[in-house]
Amino acid sequence: MSDVTLAITAPTHGSVLTAPVALRGTATGNTAGLFFKWFSSLNANANATHPELLPTDYTAASLAGSLTALAEFGTHTVVLAATDQLGIDLPSIKAVKRAALAGGAPPASPAPCVVHQLAGSTLRTPATAGASLSKAGATIEFLAPGNWTDAGYRQLNGVGLHLHLAPVSGATAANSADVPLDLPALPVFTADNKVWLRYAGPLPGNLGTGAHVLSLVATAGTGSLTVTRQINLTA
Repeated sequence: MSDVTLAITAPTHGSVLTAPVALRGTATGNTAGLFFKWFSSLNANANATHPELLPTDYTAASLAGSLTALAEFGTHTVVLAATDQLGIDLPSIKAVKRAALAGGAPPASPAPCVVHQLAGSTLRTPATAGASLSKAGATIEFLAPGNWTDAGYRQLNGVGLHLHLAPVSGATAANSADVPLDLPALPVFTADNKVWLRYAGPLPGNLGTGAHVLSLVATAGTGSLTVTRQINLTA
């Protein structure tokens, strides 16, 4: 059905991002009359009419890095598509004679492009610097990665989160602590049109009281990004 071969060259499959990235690809073969479109599974601006990332440039020039995207926090499945029809309505789809595709998710895709965006991780509660947090029963809320309420997304998700607490001054291994987070086991709620996760429970006993830095650490592969908030730890 196609005399064109597409490839995504940036970002590469498995990349860990800490900022939006320029999308790059190649098209080998006869590109005349084709429309090129980029897609992301986490595109916040997608709608029924324009699910693609940049609904203004469908030329081969869009493969050269002119589009910077993938800002949404979480694991993105990226697709580059080319067809001889501009529209995505049913009559246009039925009229397609030439098409090519690159990216997608494993195992269905032979050349997948799944990447992990760590930027955008957010602490919701405690909401302000200096807020009190009880060691005996802390409540800490943070943004869930990607389309967290979708079971298929959770299986694909490659972004992990954990908490770290340390005194503002004089931090040592003895008076600091990590709090591992089993994300699928945490309560989920919606607020401000976003999906959040909640940790509720005691904090490690080696922590003291007073001024501490609460860190939310987002990780994927060997990459990490930390969001911090100063809090007042109480008994």
